[in-house]
Amino acid sequence: MAADSGSSILGPDFEPTCIVCTVAVLVEEPYRAPSAMLAEAHFCPIEKSYDVLVKEIELAGELLEAHGADVVHFDASLGRARLDQLGPDDIARLWPRAPKEALRALSEVASRASRLSSRTGVPVLAVGKESVPVRIAELCCGAHGFLSAVRKALEEGGEVLLGLPIRCSLSVSGGTVIARSLTPGEHDLIGLAEDGEGITGKVAFVEMPNPTLRGFRMVRIRPSS
Repeated sequence: MAADSGSSILGPDFEPTCIVCTVAVLVEEPYRAPSAMLAEAHFCPIEKSYDVLVKEIELAGELLEAHGADVVHFDASLGRARLDQLGPDDIARLWPRAPKEALRALSEVASRASRLSSRTGVPVLAVGKESVPVRIAELCCGAHGFLSAVRKALEEGGEVLLGLPIRCSLSVSGGTVIARSLTPGEHDLIGLAEDGEGITGKVAFVEMPNPTLRGFRMVRIRPSS
C-alpha cells in the first residue's frame, strides 16, 4: 500500500500553481496496477505543498482500514526507516537539509503513522521513490488529476493546462483514464481512474512535452465546442 500526491495546474509560464490530488492505492501481486484506491482532489496551492504529506497518510490509513495490507510505503526517502517509529529529532537527522515546513509536516505524518501502526500492526516505511506502489500511486495521480482538470475546465468554461507526474502519458479508453509510465523498465506499470460521469467525452485535449522541464508532459484541456 502507498499514497502520493501529484498532477499540477500550470500557469502561462508552464510552472505549477497547485497540486491537484492525492491518491492512496493497494497494490497486490503482480504489482502492476492498483487493486483498490482512494482519491481526493484538493488543488493545494504550491506554496503549501508540504501539507499534502499529511493528506497522504490520512488516505493511506483510510484505505488500510478498509482493505488491509502487509506494509505501507510512504513517499519520503529516509533510508527505508520505519516512519511510525521516528520522532522529530530522528527526521531532522535523516533529512538534514529539509525546510522547516517539510520537517513540521513530516513530523505530523510520523505521529499519525505511529498511531496507525499501533492500531493495525502494519509498519509504515519511508521508502520514497524506490517503491513500486508509490510509483503506481503517482501514476494514479496522473489519471485522477486529469479527471479533476477536465471537471475544472467544464465548470469554468475555459482552458486548463495540466502538468502530469514525471515520465507519464495518458490515454482514455471505454470510460477509463489510463496513465502509463514512460520510465524504462516500467512499461507495464499503470495508474487508473474511472470516468463514471462521462466527462472526458465533453472536452478536447492534447498531450505534449513541457518545454521548460525535461521528462515532464502536460495536457491542454478545453471544453468541446
